[in-house]
Amino acid sequence: MHAVMIIAHNHFDLLEKLIRALDDERNDIFLHIDKKVRDFDFERFKNIPVHSDIHFVPRVNIAWGDFSQVQAEMNLISCAVRQEAENKSYDYYHLISGVDLPIKSNDEIHRFFAENAGKEFVHFSSDEVSDSSVSRLKYYHFFRRKRTFLRKLASYSIVQIERLFGVNRLKGKNIAVQKGCNWFSITGDFARYIAADMQRWRGVFKYSYCADEVFVQTMLVNSPFKDNLYMPHCSNSHLACARLIDWERGNPYVFKTQDFEELMSSPAMFARKFDPDADSNIIDLVLKNINAE
Repeated sequence: MHAVMIIAHNHFDLLEKLIRALDDERNDIFLHIDKKVRDFDFERFKNIPVHSDIHFVPRVNIAWGDFSQVQAEMNLISCAVRQEAENKSYDYYHLISGVDLPIKSNDEIHRFFAENAGKEFVHFSSDEVSDSSVSRLKYYHFFRRKRTFLRKLASYSIVQIERLFGVNRLKGKNIAVQKGCNWFSITGDFARYIAADMQRWRGVFKYSYCADEVFVQTMLVNSPFKDNLYMPHCSNSHLACARLIDWERGNPYVFKTQDFEELMSSPAMFARKFDPDADSNIIDLVLKNINAE
């Protein structure tokens, strides 16, 4: 079985289609809805899946660049690990957003990960991590929740003072840092390893900056699973995490109808991202092609 963990804050019509596409007796769904959302219909979404169990995880008010992003991921992993029972064990844990789509059928997705059993699908931006990426954890980053000019100025000033006085939160902890895409597909064994040491790592990532891009990567390179990467030298290819994501044409690029052939011919399992306000037709085309509707 697989645990599919979804972080969502908008486009709930698309989220419904995504859940229907993933609805399969081999999948359980774990859903995080941003705490800022006030009118989410939990009862309706609870009844969408027919074959999958769906679980709503403790909600976090997510702010860009703040530890809250990592906290939401931690909540998802922890809840999925706790859900495992003697007769239910997840071979893979997938983190996707509510505006992603599978671009392969459930049969193809399960076949792909069975053929690559034991591999960790985690993306690295490069083999060598930059000093700026390390600084996301090395210094204390305060005032991240609200990005006003004064708060950003205060945060920047504090980091400069920390640099001056040689502050290093990682000193003596023997922690290597790595960075990459925050969307991943990891083995159940690695997910359980993360959950077992969550409190320790919460202390490492709290007061960090944009740590969602160093969270799983850093935990992986400091774990016994570091040699199990699907693409050890991915050269920034998102196929390392089995995703199709285009940062050349957007931030990231929103797929359109004209991209249908590219999506269907990609070896990736999931694609990011889609926007029904920009092009709803491509969403329906993809879902029809993978027999999800």
